[in-house]
This record gives sequence, structure tokens and C-alpha cells, in this order.
Amino acid sequence: MSTNDSERDWFAPPAGQPPQRPQPPAAPIRRPGRRATAPTPPRPRPGIHADQQVWPPAPAEPTDSSTQPIPAIPSAGPLPPRPPQPPWTPPEETPPAAAPPPRSRRLLLGVGAVVALVVALGAPTADRYLFYKSGRPSPTVHLAEPGQTLTYEHVSWKSAIEPTTAPPGSRHNTPDKQWLKITVTRSATDDTGAVLTAKPELKLKDAGGRTWMAEIYEDNTPTEKHEVGKEYSYLAMAVVPAAVGKEVQLNLEPNITYRMDTPTEKLFAPDEENLDKDRRNDVIVFRR
Repeated sequence: MSTNDSERDWFAPPAGQPPQRPQPPAAPIRRPGRRATAPTPPRPRPGIHADQQVWPPAPAEPTDSSTQPIPAIPSAGPLPPRPPQPPWTPPEETPPAAAPPPRSRRLLLGVGAVVALVVALGAPTADRYLFYKSGRPSPTVHLAEPGQTLTYEHVSWKSAIEPTTAPPGSRHNTPDKQWLKITVTRSATDDTGAVLTAKPELKLKDAGGRTWMAEIYEDNTPTEKHEVGKEYSYLAMAVVPAAVGKEVQLNLEPNITYRMDTPTEKLFAPDEENLDKDRRNDVIVFRR
């Protein structure tokens, strides 16, 4: 290396070496399977006008201002005069109706509730009563004087009532109760009465309509056909209040539809004659 080489700049090419030519830009690498695309041109920079304020931002324009002139509206003349209005007066207030006292209101509500309850309970009861009366009308009463024998539907009936003592062990053996012994005698007047052998129903009834059942404890009537003219008897007992022991009357309801000679297959067959007898609801009352 010469002395001149020591004075030469390290990055300068040596003397006599031709200067390097600028290299053309490298072609884009094409990958297989893709088409070559044109290079994207650079975006133009937006122009900046000399009269546009960039920074700081301009103050906002008020909403009640306008940049356009408002055209003048031609005058339509003065407004017509308004008629005088009467002075305003407040409406008269109607005083509210006086409320009923709380006690009266509670009383009315209580009466209404009681009426509603009575109607609610009485309507079904009345309906059942009408249904009962339609199937069992009022009784047809046949009166028998004291000691008298009464003949009805082919059978003669007679009764007697006398006081008696309470059965042993009875709970109703108290001074305010009266036990009564009832003797009922029956006899058939003809062959039809001889086959009407059903047991009657016995009740005691006072003048106020109160009723007490009498239980038959002895029955000497045969189950087969009775003899015409022969007397058969029932013995029954009942307990009533002592105050009405001497005035209660025997109510005997005879069974005039059952015949002991009726075949079994015809016992429940409808019979118009028997239906008419059932509707009569016959009762024999023996006076005392």
C-alpha cells in the first residue's frame, strides 16, 4: 500500500476504480399460483386551503343564528280588536254530602250480611221442602174419638194410652220425663183386610206440633193371612216431657198398599191404585 493510500478516505473507492452504477429496483418476487398485481399508487395528500383554520378549532356557531338573510314578510295590517272578555270567576264548589255515621254504616253492612246469609241458606231449604211436598203431600187426617174404633181400608183400629215406668237402665228416668205404654188393636173386616198385614207407624204428637216416635216392642200379629174379625195387638212405648204426658195423641199411619199375597216379582211393579193411595198420606188420630 502506498502513502497515498493512507491519506485516502477509508470509504472512498480506490483510484482507478470505475464508480458503481445505481442498481435498478428489484422486481417483485412472483409466487407460483398468484397473479402479478400493479403497484398501489401513493395516496395524494389532502390539499390545505389558505383560508381554512386548522388549529385551534373554530368556535361552534350558535343555534339561534343564521348565515342566510330572512326575507321580509309584508305586513297584513293591524290585528282586529278582541271583544272584551268577562272577568274570570272561580266555579262554586258543591259541598260534599255528609257521610253517614260509622255506626250506622256498620249496622247496614251487618243487616245486609244477615239477609244474604238467610237467602243463601233458605233457598236450598225451600227447594228441598217443595220437592218433599211434591212427593209427600199434607196428611189426610181421620179422627177417632176416645175409646172409639175406627174402620179404614178394610181394617178396624183401636188404641189406648196409659202412663208406665221407665225400662230398667234407661237414661230418661228423670222427673221431667214421662213414659207411656200404647196398645193398638186391629182386626180385618173382610178378605181384603185379612191380607193387609203390614205394621203401622206410630207417633205421639202434642198440640204444638211436636212429635215423638213410639217403638213397638211386642207384636202378636201373624205373618200369614189374618182371620176376619179376630183382634191382634201391638204394644209400644214412648217417652215424652212430663208436661205433655196427659195430652199427647197417637198418630197411626196404616200401610194400605202392601198385601201379603202379592207375588215377589210384582212387589216393586208400578201400580196406579197404590200410587193414588200413597199420595193421600192417610193418618188416624186417636183423641184423648
